[in-house]
Amino acid sequence: MAENKKNSIAGKVATPKTAPPPSSTTSSAAAAAVTPAAQQPVMDPLEALAKSIGARVKLTAAGPQPQTYEGTLFTACPILNVVILNTRSSATPPTPAVNGNAQAGDYHIIPVSRIQTFQIISPATGVESGGEASFANTLPPIGPVDVVRLRQREQARIEKLKEEERNRGKGVTKEAQAIFDSFKRINMPIRWHNQEMIVHEAVIIAPPYQVENCKGAKDKQEVLNRVKKVLEGERRKLKEKEERERKAAAAANVRKGG
Repeated sequence: MAENKKNSIAGKVATPKTAPPPSSTTSSAAAAAVTPAAQQPVMDPLEALAKSIGARVKLTAAGPQPQTYEGTLFTACPILNVVILNTRSSATPPTPAVNGNAQAGDYHIIPVSRIQTFQIISPATGVESGGEASFANTLPPIGPVDVVRLRQREQARIEKLKEEERNRGKGVTKEAQAIFDSFKRINMPIRWHNQEMIVHEAVIIAPPYQVENCKGAKDKQEVLNRVKKVLEGERRKLKEKEERERKAAAAANVRKGG
């Protein structure tokens, strides 16, 4: 009895329905429709936009309120993934590849991800026949360069570096260099001769650069006395500065320790 019931239930299990095999015409048509699309490479949107740099284009940007722009495609940035469109109307659309000077206009920065539609109204001007605008052949706007002015600045910088080198004592102490620099700050003519300072081309200040180390010719005593007074004053200032720095350092150490 149980065996008959089991056979009866098994006979009621539905088998899956199978569609009739497609005809050869339908199969070949479907294959023809699918195969080309699968084989064609999909161009990156930014790369496609880059090939239109300098062209007059019209594009629609998505957003809460979709907006349509029309103008010259100034550039397409692969780093920020944006395009820049100059919407100022002009009889001759400016392009970075043609014009060398900075271009005035109304520029809009639009993320590529927001672009819904893109249409080329007129091709870029200045692109060679058979060529196309791209990152490789698009030049940034560059103004005229004053070569004469650049050479003057270069020469001035070289002279300044040479002067700094001449004003740097060789084998002298930090204190000696500070004294030399103090004379330079008050515009008193001074230069190094080995480790001696020559002031006004008349007075020699020898190491250790004290007032008693100043010497000059008999007919230059007035200059000598003036140099001694300046030296005495500058050494006093340096000493006061060192004292202030020492007290400030001591106070800082006390605060750290406390």
